Amino acid sequence: MLKDIVCPVSAERLNKRACRVGATLTAALLIVFFLTRWWPVMAFIVLDYVIRVFTSRTAPIALLANGILRVLRIAPVPMDKAPKVFAWRVGFLMAAAAVALPFSLSASAYIAVALAAFNILDGVCNFCVGRIIYTYLILPRARPAIAEL
Repeated sequence: MLKDIVCPVSAERLNKRACRVGATLTAALLIVFFLTRWWPVMAFIVLDYVIRVFTSRTAPIALLANGILRVLRIAPVPMDKAPKVFAWRVGFLMAAAAVALPFSLSASAYIAVALAAFNILDGVCNFCVGRIIYTYLILPRARPAIAEL
């Protein structure tokens, strides 16, 4: 099953280690939100995802992750940017859903825990849930359009 997993592809590159550290930091912040229900934490996470998805600027968590790696003198490992952009879009949708549910703090907190789990899988286990989502939900719908070309 996992050998059939695919990702979107681009020529742009990111530091894989920084992405993994950033995912772990994001997971930590999401867990803080789950435990405290303090909305500014979730607002910061949404802002971080907005910067990652909708701008070409470096997001605050990415800046922190790069700084940590620089202080520890850990060499960068290049990777394709497209899979991360797709995963960040999924993360943005989940974070935005958590913020959009102010009437149900519990629902927001559980969405945050699910997003934290995705980030832990990516940051700690090097397993991107976005690849699964892309392969089984997006790609089958895109293949008919690709076949028509």
